[in-house]
Amino acid sequence: MAEVADAPRRAAPGASSSPPPPPSSAGGSGDRKRGRSSPVLPPPPPGPPPPAAQNKRHRTEGGGFDRRRLGGGQDDRRFGNDHGGQGRHNNRAPDWHDSGRGGWNEGSGNSRREGLMSYKQFMQELEDDVSPVEAQSRYEEYKSEYITTQKKAYFDLHKNDDWLRNKYHPTNLESVMKRRNELARATANEFFQDLQSGNFDTGPGLTSSAANKSGNNDVNVNGKKGKLGKDPDDLYYSAPKAHPVSSEPRRISIDIEQAQALICKLDSEKGIENNVLSSSDDDKAGSGSHGSMGPIVIIRGASTVKGLEGVELLDTLVTYLWRIHGVDYYGMSETNEPKGLRHVKADSRTYDGPSSNTAEWEEKLDSFWQDRIQGQDPLEILKAKDKIDAAASEVLDPHVRKIRDEKYGWKYGCGAKGCTKLFHASEFVTKHLKLKHTDFVVELTSKVREDIYFENYMKYVFCILVHF
Repeated sequence: MAEVADAPRRAAPGASSSPPPPPSSAGGSGDRKRGRSSPVLPPPPPGPPPPAAQNKRHRTEGGGFDRRRLGGGQDDRRFGNDHGGQGRHNNRAPDWHDSGRGGWNEGSGNSRREGLMSYKQFMQELEDDVSPVEAQSRYEEYKSEYITTQKKAYFDLHKNDDWLRNKYHPTNLESVMKRRNELARATANEFFQDLQSGNFDTGPGLTSSAANKSGNNDVNVNGKKGKLGKDPDDLYYSAPKAHPVSSEPRRISIDIEQAQALICKLDSEKGIENNVLSSSDDDKAGSGSHGSMGPIVIIRGASTVKGLEGVELLDTLVTYLWRIHGVDYYGMSETNEPKGLRHVKADSRTYDGPSSNTAEWEEKLDSFWQDRIQGQDPLEILKAKDKIDAAASEVLDPHVRKIRDEKYGWKYGCGAKGCTKLFHASEFVTKHLKLKHTDFVVELTSKVREDIYFENYMKYVFCILVHF
């Protein structure tokens, strides 16, 4: 719900490939910034006109409006607006949505409006006496209705496509999560083998450069494909940089502890067990570890024993998070479709980003990952299991038959076609239906599943208006 930096990432067994998204000049983003990346969407159908005015200003300048498109994709940073309704536009023609008109009458030329208007363009359609506060309020209402309209139109057009259902439909997400977890376990096993054998590096790509012996150094960085030299530093200098405070000893110690807690959380969700990186030999790293930067992780190979600590340990942890779980630790994102290069630590010499407040950046990083550590798997949230179970209990009630048995008294029978099972209590019948007649239950709960599908899409799809 993957393009990679230095080598293609393996597809999960049995995973179906999605059709490529329509071509676009804008790139998608990921799933939880936290999240999965979505394909870039094609130009949407025309949106609604702005609120009508009794005394519109006459537009003297010519030309239409910039054409925009609705874009897809990543975690949160997170998610488009979820506004329902059709607004309060007073003079909209009753058939405007079905007529295919992209705009409204504007003088004798009846020129056609396309795309979302800028605030300046919108202002030219309002009355002369509208205050700036009211104008801003009207524009925000118009903009959110426009975005909602485009999202709904795109959903109606693609709701039966597998790639969209695999991202948001609770039924499809069952198999998506199964494949994701299987792939994570297999990749983790290879990661540990490389770590123990010494055939491992902590580069920012999705695979170890030592494993890429093909000589193909093509790398996709920020959506642009190019050649990199053989120097391992090439990937580091091409990767996006974290705040310079990330390289300070104090921060490294904090991030080691936080990264280990995050690994424990994500490993447990995917069924990865006995991860040596998630625990430290703290007792062994006591007074005998002079100059130690904190905890030590012991890696035991076939013929060697190595201790990881400080910067080396942290680099190994964030590399594991990226390659196994699609987590860009310093980029504050989590996705099922990682691509390109993750963020790397930087210092004042290598950092060329905006000079943001150090305390603010640290608080943002820590709160983001603490929310994830204490929260729930994003795909579990999309599955909405509790909501579906509640709906299933309600719709299954008519299929629990109460039967009088001459020998045993009242019994409860299964109402599924061809089933003659009897139980002592109605709750056992409901449990039996869910376990043994899953297709029947899915059919009965199809309406609520489709509703959840639409709600997931409207809540989590990203809406990016792109200027051409």
